[in-house]
Parts: sequence; structure tokens; C-alpha cells
Amino acid sequence: MSSDRRPLSDSALPAGPASESGAAQSDAIQSEETQQRSERNAVTVSAIIFAAGTLLSRVLGLIRDMMTARYFSVEIRDAFLVAFRLPNLFRRLLGEGSLSVSFIPVFVELLQGKRQEESHRLVNNVFAILMTVSMTVSFLGILFMDDLLRVVLSGNEYTRIAGKLELTVHLARVMFSFLILMSLFAFFMAILNSLRQFALSALAPALLNVALIAAALVSEHWAAPEMVLAWAVMLGGFLQMAILVPSVVKAGYFPRPSFRWNTPETKRVIRVVLPSMFGMSIMQVTQMVNLHFASHLPQGTHSAFYLADRVLELPLSIFVVSVGSALLPTLARFWASQDRNAMSDTINHYIRLILFVALPAAVGMFVLATPITEVLFQGRQFTAHDTAMTAQILQVYAFGLIVSAGVRILAQGFYAIQNTWFPACAATVAVMAHLLFAANFTEAFGIRGLASATVASATVNLALLVLAYNAWVGSLHPKRLAQGLVKFCIGAAVMIGVLQMYGPLTIWFGASQWGRAVALAITITSGGVAYMLVAHILRVPEYQETVQTFGGKLKSKFGRLIKR
Repeated sequence: MSSDRRPLSDSALPAGPASESGAAQSDAIQSEETQQRSERNAVTVSAIIFAAGTLLSRVLGLIRDMMTARYFSVEIRDAFLVAFRLPNLFRRLLGEGSLSVSFIPVFVELLQGKRQEESHRLVNNVFAILMTVSMTVSFLGILFMDDLLRVVLSGNEYTRIAGKLELTVHLARVMFSFLILMSLFAFFMAILNSLRQFALSALAPALLNVALIAAALVSEHWAAPEMVLAWAVMLGGFLQMAILVPSVVKAGYFPRPSFRWNTPETKRVIRVVLPSMFGMSIMQVTQMVNLHFASHLPQGTHSAFYLADRVLELPLSIFVVSVGSALLPTLARFWASQDRNAMSDTINHYIRLILFVALPAAVGMFVLATPITEVLFQGRQFTAHDTAMTAQILQVYAFGLIVSAGVRILAQGFYAIQNTWFPACAATVAVMAHLLFAANFTEAFGIRGLASATVASATVNLALLVLAYNAWVGSLHPKRLAQGLVKFCIGAAVMIGVLQMYGPLTIWFGASQWGRAVALAITITSGGVAYMLVAHILRVPEYQETVQTFGGKLKSKFGRLIKR
């Protein structure tokens, strides 16, 4: 009854039951809105911290890929990149994908409830399970690597190069245990992210890139340069994992293996992780399908797909993965408190924020695909033919950037409610569509067709997730999304006009490698400024939030420096 309610403040004067109830309700609404804003700000700040570390890692990753492309022949490059993909596929299956989405929501719930004993027990049990599975997969992969690759790379264009398949098998066996190191890294990262410690996790992958850059520099002095790269992967993976250990120890959550898995919290993780692993495995089938069909295409196709994918991953990882990593714990907290409205409002907000960044990035990659590939990779062993092949794929992948961004962000909503079975089902349908698309599109359009099949199947996945989320969790508020998208498109249209300045600038600065690099940097910067200027004129909320958040962080850092 309203007459039993107490004032929210000792200083508040009672004004009767009705007014007291109204004041309490108003204060409760304001408190809820303040909490939502606080959570959103926390996610944004965490995402910025994660993005800054990821940016450094991705820049070093591009330098690594530039050196790999230029320093090694197309045969070695194809063999190494295909072999390197395999442990990464399984890493996403066992570590960064299924583990995070199943472990974090349960762990966060235990932390919120201050259930220390259960949280430590969960960490110990999940660690033991993860190590058991990853070591078993690693052993089986090394044992049957020859059979696996002979099936995946059965295309005539790959097998006709003498010794290429055998080299790929050898490199894959050396690097396959990398997935154990990355599973450990992903587990430690999940613990730290749940505790809202993001910076070191974002910076750690830079160590792998530093190791590979160093390996490329010294590889010319070795008789088997590709083996230097392979062992550098193992060294870099160890360093990437090991740098998180002190922070996990300091937090008090360094795992001690336990095989007492018959606990409620462990069972919950297992129930969630199984469909998640199935879904992730289905998604990795897409990559294996691409490897197979690419083996039927001209030599260099595997390298072209890998490098185009790496360029695509730069904006995707900096913005989408950063927000997703910071967003999942927050959505899990909303779901744990049964606040569906706050959850849907938050995910809608961040879809618009990601679209605000992803759309101009996609437009820029499409318009500047050839200049970007030339500046990043062309030279020495990487020819103009390789550039043309990679640029074709990059232009198609540019369309997929927005789709992939939507899938990665929206999937967090399902993972937060510990529903991993539907994303798995959606992924299954998408892969079945991909098999159909890849077979037909590759035969009809070659390299562009295979790239288009990847984008088309990702679109199927996104459509299924959107429909299910609206039906089961809450509205994504499509009207808000459409209103924001219209403004983003106006800015992108202006940006396209500005990007045409690249051609004249190459005449001004010259067609040398450095001349093209300067022209490209000026063009991209000018296009970004034009897009932001339009967003400012149109009073786009996402622009204002980004500026305020970045400005606030810089002002805070600068203020602390002055005080010192």
C-alpha cells in the first residue's frame, strides 16, 4: 500500500500518501534512467579503452601482414596463411567465442551476488574443462593434419604446385598447439573483462604481432624462412597469454584445476557452451568451405582472401569487437535483474553507435579498395596482379562489414540471456546457405563469387537473429535505427565525393610508394572529417556521444598530468 511507503530522503516532507507515492515513483524512474546512462557510459569508456589497445595490435598486425606479403613468395605465403588459419579457427571455437559467451554471464552473476566461493569454483572447473578439450583437439589435429588438409585443399590449382600441400601440412603441425595458448589467453581475458579490466587484454595480442614482425625481418638469413614464422607464432602466443597472468593472480582468480564438475554453476556453463560450440563450429565450417573452394582458384587466392579479411578486421575489431566485449557483461547484468527494457534500449543504442562508425568504414573500403591494397601490401614479392585480386575481394567484403557488425553486436543479446542455441541454429542455416551460394557463385563469378557467398550467408544469419530477438527478448526499435541510418547515409554520400581527391593527390605527391601512402592518408582523413562535419550539422546523437566521451577522457587524462 502507498501509505506504507517511506520517503526516499529524511529531509523530504510528507505530503500525503498519493504525493508521496508519486514522488517515490518519480525518483525511482530517475534513478533507473541514471543507472542506465551510467551503464552506457561505462560500456562506452570500456569500449574506448579496449579499442585503443586493439588499434595498436591491429596496426602491428597490418605491419606483420605487409611484411609477410612482401617478403615471401606466393607459394610460401599461401602455405603459411592457410596453416595459420587452422589453429585460429579452433581457437575461436574453444576460446574467444564459445567460452566467453557461456562463462561471462554466469561468472558476472556470481560476482554480483558476492558469491566468492562459487565464483572461484567455477573458474577452477571451467579451466580444467578448457585445458582437457583444447589439449585433446590439439593432439588429434596434429595426428590427422595430413588427412584433413588433403580433403580441404583438394582443388587442382593448389595440389598441382609441387610440395605446396606438404609444406602446408608441416607448418600446420608446428602451429596447431597455438590454440592451447589462445584458449588460455581467452579464458584469462574473460575473467578480466568480467571484472571490467579491458586494457591489458586489448594490448596483449600486440606481442604476437611483434614476434612475427621480428621473424619476418630475420627470416631472410635462414634456409627455411617459413619455419621461422611458424615458431614465432608459438612464441608470440605464449607471450600474449603470459602477460595476463599477473593481473589474474592479483585479482585472486588464477585457476587451480578441479575435476569436480558436478556443481550448479559449472553445469549451467556446460549447458550453454555446448550449443555455443556447435554454433561456433558451424561458423568455422564457412571458413573451411572457403579454403576448399579457393583451392580451385588460381594460386594466390588464399593469400588474397586472408589479406582482405585482415583489412576488414581492422575496423571490425577496433569498434565492433571492442563494444561487444565491453557490452556483454552489462547486458548480462540487466538480464540478471530482469530489466528487459534497459537491455533492449542499450543494445539498440550500441547498434546505432556501431552503424555510425561501420557505414563510413565500409564506404571508404569500397571506394579505396585498390589504393589501400597497393599502399599496404604491394612491393617485392606482392605484385600488381596480387593487388587486383585482393582489391576485388575487399570491395565485396566492404558490404559485409555492416552485416558482420550487426551479427556480432546482436548476438551479445542472446549470449547475455544465456541462449546460445538459437545463434547456433541461425548459424547452421547460414552455413547451409553458404554451401549453396559458394558452389554457384564461385563457378559463375570466380573470386568475387566466393566473397559474395560469404556476405550473402552472413546476411541470412543477421536476418534470423533480428527476427528472433524481436520475438523473444524485446523490440530493437527499427524506427530509431532507420532515422539514424538516413543521417549516416547523408554523411556517407558527402564522404564519397571527398574520397575522389585521391587521384589528383597521387599526381601531386607522385606515384611512389610513399607518395601514394601520403595521398591515401590525406584522403581518408578528409573523408572522415567530412563525415563527422555532416554528423555535427545534422546533430547526430552518436556523433555527440563519441565526441563527449573522447573529450571527457582526454580532459581527465590531461588534468591528471597537469596535477602531477
